Amino acid sequence: MNPHDDVTTSVRPADRSDVPFLARMEQEASLPPLGTSFWEMLLESTKTGVLDFLEAMLAADGSRWGVVEDFIIVEVAGQPAATCAVFKPDPASGAHDPLDLSRLPAIAGSLSWDQGTCDAFRAAYQGMWQDDGGVLKPQADMIVEAVAVAPAFRGRGLGHRLMEAAFTKARDCGAGSLGVMVIHGNVAAQSLYEKVFEPYATFHAAYFDHQIPGVTKYRAMLTG
Repeated sequence: MNPHDDVTTSVRPADRSDVPFLARMEQEASLPPLGTSFWEMLLESTKTGVLDFLEAMLAADGSRWGVVEDFIIVEVAGQPAATCAVFKPDPASGAHDPLDLSRLPAIAGSLSWDQGTCDAFRAAYQGMWQDDGGVLKPQADMIVEAVAVAPAFRGRGLGHRLMEAAFTKARDCGAGSLGVMVIHGNVAAQSLYEKVFEPYATFHAAYFDHQIPGVTKYRAMLTG
């Protein structure tokens, strides 16, 4: 799968010491293709930086799109270079948006937010994510999220290495299928996913009132 066999890499699970790296990569993953992260819009009233928030969110196990232990890291010469989360959606919650709001008090506490700031963020978040129309409903047993390669390591086949590692982890967990989603216009990611996944469902820009360019969900069957 990896056309860059000359690149020596290793793969390991993330741990708590990786939180700053994971936060940087979460931010990178949220940028394409619009060039800005939805977290920036949500945090505008709080005067909190995206990286500070993402570190606090990960430290508090506040992400529904992969807690620290769900991440795999690809290293080059012992240096973290790429990552993604591979996780089982929680069917009991019935929610698939990125933030577990039950962890917001812990996140707010670590950021020294007062109650007004916390409430303003909660309102902004719920306004953005209160109804996804089923777009985020998982299409597979396990989901890949927050796929990112550090800028200094791009163009070296690490995206392919990440997908290999993601498929391995999903199979090791006994999953029958693996899914991922991409916003239209993120050409590099879409090209990568189409090599190893099949298109599952597409939601065009009109579905989102042209606020985003549309999304395609992919799925790969791991058995049979």
